[in-house]
Amino acid sequence: MNESNNPVRIAFIGECMIQLQGPLFGSLKQSWGGDTYNTAVYLRRLLPEEFEVHYLTALGDDALSEHLKQAWHAQGLDVGKIRTIADKRPGLYQISTDASGERSFHYWRNDAAAKYLFDQRNVDEVADLLMSFDQVYVSGISLAILTQEGRSVLLSALERYADHAGKVVFDNNYRPALWASLEECRQAYRRILAVADIALITEDDDQLLWQYTQSDEIFAAYQCPEVVIKRGSEACLLRVNGQRMAVPTQAVDNVVDTTAAGDSFAAGYLFGRLTSESPEQSVRYGHTLAGRVIRFPGATIDESAMPHF
Repeated sequence: MNESNNPVRIAFIGECMIQLQGPLFGSLKQSWGGDTYNTAVYLRRLLPEEFEVHYLTALGDDALSEHLKQAWHAQGLDVGKIRTIADKRPGLYQISTDASGERSFHYWRNDAAAKYLFDQRNVDEVADLLMSFDQVYVSGISLAILTQEGRSVLLSALERYADHAGKVVFDNNYRPALWASLEECRQAYRRILAVADIALITEDDDQLLWQYTQSDEIFAAYQCPEVVIKRGSEACLLRVNGQRMAVPTQAVDNVVDTTAAGDSFAAGYLFGRLTSESPEQSVRYGHTLAGRVIRFPGATIDESAMPHF
């Protein structure tokens, strides 16, 4: 982890898939996207150059995988720790948006390379890898896509990493279809939330997973130093070291695509915290970036459209 005069290193763990944007059997635009990837790219764009943003995933040894790796590197991400699995390929998804900007998805990811990222690796090996970073970002989707073996290895490695003062960020991103059962998901979330320094919680997801009906129940359940509750167009709630705050959202006209609203909010918030801004100002950064992103189609907007903080 970081020593004086060394760059701050942040690792994002997850899956970035091939994205087909458009109506089924219509004209489809090819791209790529994934929750942790989207956040990593937006954070990389916001942070000063001296920060390092790494993406940890698995790809195949095919031409498509190599193209993705080069494209991610061109976005400023460090791809040196990506695992290559010879007989696997990237996942694929198709996304359509309706007139109000809401999305529907179709996935082909059940045997994607990223699923096996931590298979046939021991806890010591993965913990040593994590300890080379100052902060590690994991989402609920990151956990869901892994095999049971890989998920167990990652969670144990994160526990060891946290024991050595590593900083864990967790975005709950709950997708029921990716989990074998509700209890399997709850067990995994309990383990990572026990070591998380920052919990980025989408209220609707948490209500679905835990049947909470009040924000107070979420705050009571999580003992993380920072808990940020995202509530769509309603004020964002946060608790930092025991102090609660509410930060209003910013009205957005002409919503085109909400694909990466939560992902970009997370990037704006982490940018603020990594550059020593207050929690309230960090939430404002998150709102501003998310408000800009949803005015454009696709998960990652053109860099020229980014807000300046």
